[in-house]
Amino acid sequence: MSSTFDSSSLDPLREKLFKHPVFRSVTTLPRLRVFMEHHVYPVWDFMSLLKNLQNNFAPHGSPWLPDGNADIRRFINEIVTEEESDKALHNSEYQYISHFDMYRKSMKELGADSSGINNFISCVVSNGLSKALEREEVPEPAREFMHSTFEVIEGGQAHCVAAAFALGREDIVPRMFKSLLKDIKIMEAEAPLFHYYLNRHTQLDEESHGPMAMQMLSCLCYENFKLIEEALEAAQKALQARIIFWDGVNDAISEI
Repeated sequence: MSSTFDSSSLDPLREKLFKHPVFRSVTTLPRLRVFMEHHVYPVWDFMSLLKNLQNNFAPHGSPWLPDGNADIRRFINEIVTEEESDKALHNSEYQYISHFDMYRKSMKELGADSSGINNFISCVVSNGLSKALEREEVPEPAREFMHSTFEVIEGGQAHCVAAAFALGREDIVPRMFKSLLKDIKIMEAEAPLFHYYLNRHTQLDEESHGPMAMQMLSCLCYENFKLIEEALEAAQKALQARIIFWDGVNDAISEI
Protein backbone atom coordinates (compact mmCIF):
# COMPACT_ATOMS: atom_id res chain seq x y z
CA MET A 1 0.00 0.00 0.00
CA SER A 2 1.24 3.51 -0.73
CA SER A 3 0.06 7.04 -0.18
CA THR A 4 0.79 10.11 -2.23
CA PHE A 5 4.23 11.54 -1.41
CA ASP A 6 3.87 15.27 -0.78
CA SER A 7 6.88 17.07 -2.24
CA SER A 8 5.27 20.51 -2.56
CA SER A 9 7.93 21.98 -0.24
CA LEU A 10 10.38 21.50 -3.12
CA ASP A 11 8.34 23.62 -5.56
CA PRO A 12 10.52 26.78 -5.23
CA LEU A 13 13.64 24.79 -6.11
CA ARG A 14 11.88 23.09 -8.99
CA GLU A 15 10.73 26.40 -10.43
CA LYS A 16 14.25 27.81 -10.17
CA LEU A 17 15.52 24.74 -11.98
CA PHE A 18 12.94 24.83 -14.78
CA LYS A 19 13.62 28.52 -15.44
CA HIS A 20 17.39 28.16 -15.43
CA PRO A 21 19.08 30.33 -18.09
CA VAL A 22 21.17 27.41 -19.35
CA PHE A 23 18.22 26.25 -21.47
CA ARG A 24 18.15 29.58 -23.31
CA SER A 25 21.91 29.59 -23.77
CA VAL A 26 22.13 26.65 -26.18
CA THR A 27 21.86 28.84 -29.27
CA THR A 28 24.60 27.47 -31.52
CA LEU A 29 26.12 24.12 -32.39
CA PRO A 30 29.41 24.86 -30.54
CA ARG A 31 27.38 25.73 -27.43
CA LEU A 32 25.37 22.53 -27.72
CA ARG A 33 28.61 20.55 -27.91
CA VAL A 34 29.85 22.13 -24.67
CA PHE A 35 26.47 21.43 -23.06
CA MET A 36 26.67 17.76 -24.03
CA GLU A 37 30.30 17.37 -22.97
CA HIS A 38 29.16 18.34 -19.46
CA HIS A 39 25.72 16.75 -19.38
CA VAL A 40 26.91 13.29 -20.45
CA TYR A 41 28.30 12.72 -16.93
CA PRO A 42 24.91 13.07 -15.17
CA VAL A 43 23.48 10.85 -17.91
CA TRP A 44 26.07 8.26 -16.88
CA ASP A 45 25.79 8.54 -13.08
CA PHE A 46 21.99 8.34 -13.24
CA MET A 47 22.38 4.62 -13.85
CA SER A 48 24.33 4.18 -10.62
CA LEU A 49 21.35 5.52 -8.65
CA LEU A 50 19.03 3.15 -10.48
CA LYS A 51 21.30 0.10 -10.21
CA ASN A 52 21.80 0.77 -6.51
CA LEU A 53 18.03 0.60 -6.05
CA GLN A 54 17.87 -2.55 -8.15
CA ASN A 55 20.62 -4.17 -6.09
CA ASN A 56 18.66 -3.37 -2.92
CA PHE A 57 15.20 -4.42 -4.01
CA ALA A 58 15.64 -6.75 -7.00
CA PRO A 59 19.10 -8.24 -6.50
CA HIS A 60 20.73 -10.62 -8.95
CA GLY A 61 22.29 -13.83 -7.79
CA SER A 62 21.69 -17.46 -7.08
CA PRO A 63 19.97 -18.90 -5.16
CA TRP A 64 17.08 -16.52 -5.67
CA LEU A 65 15.11 -15.65 -2.54
CA PRO A 66 11.44 -14.62 -2.55
CA ASP A 67 11.97 -11.57 -0.36
CA GLY A 68 10.94 -7.94 -0.56
CA ASN A 69 8.19 -5.84 -2.05
CA ALA A 70 7.02 -7.11 -5.45
CA ASP A 71 5.59 -3.71 -6.42
CA ILE A 72 8.98 -2.03 -5.91
CA ARG A 73 10.77 -4.85 -7.78
CA ARG A 74 8.39 -4.36 -10.69
CA PHE A 75 8.87 -0.56 -10.77
CA ILE A 76 12.64 -0.82 -10.73
CA ASN A 77 12.96 -3.66 -13.23
CA GLU A 78 10.67 -1.93 -15.74
CA ILE A 79 12.68 1.29 -15.50
CA VAL A 80 15.99 -0.59 -15.80
CA THR A 81 14.79 -2.44 -18.90
CA GLU A 82 13.97 0.78 -20.76
CA GLU A 83 17.02 2.68 -19.54
CA GLU A 84 19.40 -0.11 -20.53
CA SER A 85 17.68 -1.34 -23.71
CA ASP A 86 15.17 1.16 -25.08
CA LYS A 87 13.84 1.31 -28.64
CA ALA A 88 16.42 2.82 -30.96
CA LEU A 89 15.68 5.61 -33.41
CA HIS A 90 13.80 4.41 -36.51
CA ASN A 91 16.10 3.18 -39.29
CA SER A 92 19.06 2.72 -36.92
CA GLU A 93 21.40 -0.21 -37.46
CA TYR A 94 20.34 -1.59 -34.05
CA GLN A 95 16.92 -2.28 -32.55
CA TYR A 96 17.61 -1.46 -28.90
CA ILE A 97 20.04 0.85 -27.13
CA SER A 98 20.72 2.18 -23.64
CA HIS A 99 19.93 5.84 -23.05
CA PHE A 100 23.57 6.46 -22.18
CA ASP A 101 24.80 4.99 -25.46
CA MET A 102 22.07 6.90 -27.29
CA TYR A 103 23.48 10.08 -25.77
CA ARG A 104 27.06 9.23 -26.71
CA LYS A 105 26.00 8.49 -30.28
CA SER A 106 24.17 11.80 -30.43
CA MET A 107 27.39 13.49 -29.30
CA LYS A 108 29.19 11.90 -32.24
CA GLU A 109 26.36 12.99 -34.54
CA LEU A 110 26.91 16.61 -33.49
CA GLY A 111 30.70 16.57 -33.35
CA ALA A 112 30.91 16.85 -29.56
CA ASP A 113 34.02 15.40 -27.92
CA SER A 114 33.20 12.13 -26.15
CA SER A 115 36.80 11.26 -25.32
CA GLY A 116 36.43 12.74 -21.83
CA ILE A 117 33.55 10.49 -20.78
CA ASN A 118 35.09 7.49 -22.55
CA ASN A 119 38.40 7.96 -20.73
CA PHE A 120 36.54 8.52 -17.48
CA ILE A 121 34.69 5.20 -17.80
CA SER A 122 37.92 3.39 -18.73
CA CYS A 123 39.49 4.82 -15.58
CA VAL A 124 36.52 3.68 -13.47
CA VAL A 125 37.04 0.16 -14.82
CA SER A 126 40.81 0.08 -14.33
CA ASN A 127 41.38 2.30 -11.29
CA GLY A 128 38.03 2.81 -9.58
CA LEU A 129 35.61 5.69 -9.23
CA SER A 130 37.69 7.84 -6.89
CA LYS A 131 40.62 7.98 -9.31
CA ALA A 132 38.31 8.64 -12.24
CA LEU A 133 36.71 11.59 -10.45
CA GLU A 134 40.17 13.13 -10.07
CA ARG A 135 40.84 13.22 -13.81
CA GLU A 136 41.60 16.74 -15.02
CA GLU A 137 39.53 16.33 -18.19
CA VAL A 138 36.32 15.90 -16.17
CA PRO A 139 34.57 19.31 -16.17
CA GLU A 140 34.43 20.71 -12.65
CA PRO A 141 30.61 21.12 -12.61
CA ALA A 142 30.24 17.46 -13.62
CA ARG A 143 32.76 16.33 -11.02
CA GLU A 144 30.90 18.12 -8.23
CA PHE A 145 27.56 16.79 -9.44
CA MET A 146 28.83 13.20 -9.48
CA HIS A 147 30.24 13.65 -5.98
CA SER A 148 26.74 14.57 -4.79
CA THR A 149 25.24 11.53 -6.53
CA PHE A 150 27.66 9.04 -5.03
CA GLU A 151 27.43 10.68 -1.62
CA VAL A 152 23.75 9.72 -1.38
CA ILE A 153 24.49 6.23 -2.75
CA GLU A 154 27.27 5.68 -0.23
CA GLY A 155 24.93 6.84 2.55
CA GLY A 156 23.25 3.47 2.18
CA GLN A 157 19.71 4.66 2.91
CA ALA A 158 17.40 3.29 0.25
CA HIS A 159 14.65 5.87 0.79
CA CYS A 160 17.19 8.68 0.29
CA VAL A 161 18.52 7.10 -2.91
CA ALA A 162 14.94 6.66 -4.08
CA ALA A 163 14.20 10.32 -3.31
CA ALA A 164 17.27 11.52 -5.24
CA PHE A 165 16.22 9.26 -8.10
CA ALA A 166 12.49 10.08 -8.13
CA LEU A 167 12.47 13.77 -7.19
CA GLY A 168 15.98 14.70 -8.31
CA ARG A 169 15.82 12.95 -11.69
CA GLU A 170 12.67 11.29 -13.05
CA ASP A 171 10.19 13.87 -11.76
CA ILE A 172 12.07 16.88 -13.14
CA VAL A 173 13.37 15.60 -16.48
CA PRO A 174 10.20 16.19 -18.56
CA ARG A 175 9.95 19.89 -17.74
CA MET A 176 13.72 20.40 -17.95
CA PHE A 177 13.93 18.81 -21.37
CA LYS A 178 10.81 20.60 -22.57
CA SER A 179 12.46 23.89 -21.56
CA LEU A 180 15.54 22.92 -23.54
CA LEU A 181 13.53 21.81 -26.58
CA LYS A 182 11.50 25.03 -26.51
CA ASP A 183 14.53 27.30 -26.51
CA ILE A 184 17.17 25.28 -28.35
CA LYS A 185 18.21 26.75 -31.68
CA ILE A 186 19.44 23.43 -33.09
CA MET A 187 16.64 21.96 -35.18
CA GLU A 188 15.69 18.28 -35.29
CA ALA A 189 16.93 17.92 -38.87
CA GLU A 190 20.40 18.93 -37.66
CA ALA A 191 20.39 16.63 -34.63
CA PRO A 192 17.80 13.86 -35.03
CA LEU A 193 19.28 11.51 -32.43
CA PHE A 194 19.69 14.24 -29.82
CA HIS A 195 16.09 15.36 -30.31
CA TYR A 196 14.96 11.73 -30.14
CA TYR A 197 16.83 11.31 -26.85
CA LEU A 198 15.16 14.38 -25.34
CA ASN A 199 11.69 13.53 -26.63
CA ARG A 200 11.92 9.85 -25.72
CA HIS A 201 13.12 10.64 -22.20
CA THR A 202 10.34 13.18 -21.76
CA GLN A 203 7.71 10.71 -22.94
CA LEU A 204 8.90 7.83 -20.73
CA ASP A 205 9.36 9.95 -17.62
CA GLU A 206 5.96 11.61 -17.98
CA GLU A 207 4.02 8.46 -18.80
CA SER A 208 5.72 5.76 -16.76
CA HIS A 209 9.13 6.28 -15.15
CA GLY A 210 8.19 9.37 -13.16
CA PRO A 211 4.93 7.95 -11.76
CA MET A 212 6.57 4.58 -11.03
CA ALA A 213 9.48 6.25 -9.22
CA MET A 214 7.06 8.28 -7.10
CA GLN A 215 5.05 5.15 -6.26
CA MET A 216 8.27 3.46 -5.20
CA LEU A 217 9.18 6.40 -2.96
CA SER A 218 5.70 6.42 -1.44
CA CYS A 219 5.95 2.70 -0.69
CA LEU A 220 9.34 3.10 0.99
CA CYS A 221 8.28 6.04 3.16
CA TYR A 222 4.66 5.07 3.79
CA GLU A 223 3.33 7.24 6.65
CA ASN A 224 6.74 7.30 8.38
CA PHE A 225 7.42 10.93 9.22
CA LYS A 226 11.15 10.42 9.84
CA LEU A 227 11.68 8.66 6.50
CA ILE A 228 9.65 11.31 4.68
CA GLU A 229 11.72 14.13 6.18
CA GLU A 230 14.99 12.38 5.31
CA ALA A 231 13.76 11.71 1.77
CA LEU A 232 12.76 15.34 1.28
CA GLU A 233 16.18 16.45 2.53
CA ALA A 234 17.91 14.11 0.07
CA ALA A 235 15.70 15.38 -2.76
CA GLN A 236 16.44 18.99 -1.82
CA LYS A 237 20.18 18.30 -1.98
CA ALA A 238 19.75 16.62 -5.37
CA LEU A 239 17.85 19.60 -6.79
CA GLN A 240 20.38 22.06 -5.39
CA ALA A 241 23.21 20.01 -6.91
CA ARG A 242 21.45 20.12 -10.29
CA ILE A 243 21.04 23.90 -10.12
CA ILE A 244 24.72 24.33 -9.23
CA PHE A 245 25.62 22.00 -12.10
CA TRP A 246 23.56 24.03 -14.59
CA ASP A 247 25.19 27.22 -13.25
CA GLY A 248 28.58 25.78 -14.14
CA VAL A 249 27.43 24.56 -17.55
CA ASN A 250 25.92 27.95 -18.32
CA ASP A 251 29.19 29.66 -17.40
CA ALA A 252 31.11 27.32 -19.73
CA ILE A 253 28.62 27.88 -22.55
CA SER A 254 28.79 31.65 -22.12
CA GLU A 255 32.49 31.57 -22.97
CA ILE A 256 31.73 30.25 -26.48
